[in-house]
Amino acid sequence: MPYTWRFDVVWDYRAVFERGAIVTAELTGGALLGLVLGLVLGMAKGSRLPILRIPATVYVEFFRSTPTLVQLVWIYYSLPILTGLQLSGILAVMVGLGLNAAAYFAEIFRAGIASIDRGQMYAAQSIGMRYSQAMRRIILPQAIRRMVPPFMNEVANLIKLTTLASVLAVAELLHESQNLITNTFRPLEVYTTLAITFAAIIFPIIYLSRRLEYAWGAHS
Repeated sequence: MPYTWRFDVVWDYRAVFERGAIVTAELTGGALLGLVLGLVLGMAKGSRLPILRIPATVYVEFFRSTPTLVQLVWIYYSLPILTGLQLSGILAVMVGLGLNAAAYFAEIFRAGIASIDRGQMYAAQSIGMRYSQAMRRIILPQAIRRMVPPFMNEVANLIKLTTLASVLAVAELLHESQNLITNTFRPLEVYTTLAITFAAIIFPIIYLSRRLEYAWGAHS
């Protein structure tokens, strides 16, 4: 007997996906705070000073070498045992994804800055600019153009990683979808809608990245 698709059931529960999408956006926005830490780590990792480079390298390699899910579970369950600080599920996910994303953003920043000819820094310093001024006015504006594609890719990946929050019972899209399946017994329709929803969220980011890359390339 052929399977009968019933997307009207999913439509009746569309508010569930709306709630999940809002939580997913909140998790992604909170995790993007790792962008600031990533910039600091990226500059430190590219430094010639061992006191800056070594700790930054250890941080980046640790978070890139351990599973994201393990990091989230450790923050939620182990951190309270060590510190007495109990984070809510949603805050634990924001912190965990932010710390994880910072390691990848750091590599993007480091590679972008390293791609700019070092002679430009020397030239800026020769006319009296401090390192921070040269970085802000000359190096970073050029490097950002080269960072956009990998940066957008990491943002898209971060959105997909929010599904790990379901393990901590955070009501993002995947968790809400699983609850809906329990109520409707329609896994095919629910998971299909879930996939389409994520595609609708992430594709515009990828498209914008390509447009920016093309526009900047055309004017370079």
